[in-house]
Amino acid sequence: MARSVNWIDAGIKIPDLLRRAPQVRPVLDRYGLRGCGGPEGPAESLEFFARAHEVRLSSLLDELRAEAVQSRPMPLPILEEKPALADELYRRFFKAGIVVTLTLGALWGAYLLLRIAFDSSFTAVGIHEINAHGHAQIFGWVGLFVMGFAYQAFPRFKHGQLSHPRLALLSWWLMLTGVIARSVLEPLAGPGSWLAHFAVAAAAIEAIAATLFAGIILATWRNSGKPLAVYDYYIVSALAWFILQAVYETVYLSATLATADRKELVNLVAMWQGALRDIQIHGFALLMILGVSQRLFPNFYGLRTPRRRVSLLALLGVNAAVVGEAVSLIFMRNSVGLWAGVWYASVLVLVGSVIALLVDWRIFGASTNADRSLKFLRAAYVWLLVSLGMLVLLPLYQHGVLTRLAPESLAARIGFSHAYAGAARHAITVGFVSLMIVGVAGKIVPTLNGVDVHRLSGLWLPFVLLNTGCALRVFTQVCTDFTANAYPVSGVSGVLEVTGLTLWGVQMWSIMSGRARLRPETTESDCGCHEHGPETAIAANV
Repeated sequence: MARSVNWIDAGIKIPDLLRRAPQVRPVLDRYGLRGCGGPEGPAESLEFFARAHEVRLSSLLDELRAEAVQSRPMPLPILEEKPALADELYRRFFKAGIVVTLTLGALWGAYLLLRIAFDSSFTAVGIHEINAHGHAQIFGWVGLFVMGFAYQAFPRFKHGQLSHPRLALLSWWLMLTGVIARSVLEPLAGPGSWLAHFAVAAAAIEAIAATLFAGIILATWRNSGKPLAVYDYYIVSALAWFILQAVYETVYLSATLATADRKELVNLVAMWQGALRDIQIHGFALLMILGVSQRLFPNFYGLRTPRRRVSLLALLGVNAAVVGEAVSLIFMRNSVGLWAGVWYASVLVLVGSVIALLVDWRIFGASTNADRSLKFLRAAYVWLLVSLGMLVLLPLYQHGVLTRLAPESLAARIGFSHAYAGAARHAITVGFVSLMIVGVAGKIVPTLNGVDVHRLSGLWLPFVLLNTGCALRVFTQVCTDFTANAYPVSGVSGVLEVTGLTLWGVQMWSIMSGRARLRPETTESDCGCHEHGPETAIAANV
């Protein structure tokens, strides 16, 4: 009997297995396959599945072989039933995220940047316009993708099921409604305007959605009966920051829309907005990505797992740094010297924590499973280091470079370069966060939809456009402190980034809609596209 199932080995692909022995599907579903890859599952080997889902390979093979000898095959019509709500929910979040970033988010940002370039001044656009665009990116781009990914992946990571899928659907409606209403209404609202009340209500709806999302994820973990892994603590921390920043955003929006004049608005923004952005970017986005990365890189790409002690110390350091950054930025206007020192110490703790984690992790080491997404993920971490490096060098730039080379510039006169700080923030929001979203989605969307990633384009054109656009923006925005000639080039950078996101978004949408454009199937020897082969063997340009 053992000989009759010895063909079930580590190298067999899941579709081949399910075609020959459909009755083993419940075994794979129990470990997280459920709802992934259509009736035949994703085009990946059992060895990869076991590693990705943290299942002992020998035990999995034993269970599959035992089930395969049973004479009760599962009828194919059952496999082809309409997927459950929990299994297809991520598509709503991903598609909504694509729509938001290509309208209210990145596209609107590119338009604002062109206006700034045309007038050669960052004051050419209003604060509320900039904040509405930034809000759409944080909540509608990052927030929706994080929620969709968590609803899909977290239950499978814990070998369980998503708790309260209908409430999860409600959170989608709430978040999407809030993002659209809040982003559209803020630039239109003014002091005493009835639109201001609706904008604040929309922000409150987002806070409710964020809280509901966190509650569903925690309920899913509790019902799974699985212990929290080290990377889960990053995710839990990120969820806490997500809720905090959503409440903070609601109160802050209410205050800014109630200001009597521009001077009061500028003072309010100067005191409170920097802390909000650090909570959103370093508290929510950075911690969430670091947590997901520690689950994804070792299991999907064969990289080293960070040591538990190093990971926990880095987690403590990042959280402490976010607190220090936020508190110091709020109080810095009243006591610059003391709180500037606290802010810089917090930055050093943040940078040291991240670097210690990355060094122990060896994130740029050799990968056993390189694919088209790995270049995005590694480039993202390069941009993270660029952004953190710029924060460390900010005092040198402000009090050394500017005072010597451009002493008459506005940044030198007021003692703070908004251009430099904005460039550092762009490096992390677009270079790090957006490239991570693009890379992770480029990996999991084909897998979830049963599309062999090796038959898709390598997404090289979006990769080049996004990185080129980000590099131009970061470099030329800093250069605006020295010459107005940098503004036009900075304006072009937004167009490049939006074009790259559009090309990527079109492919993701087509895959989720069942209309992916695939290359003809070829053998591994024909195309060189082996699951463990080099990244360069995968790709044709978009």
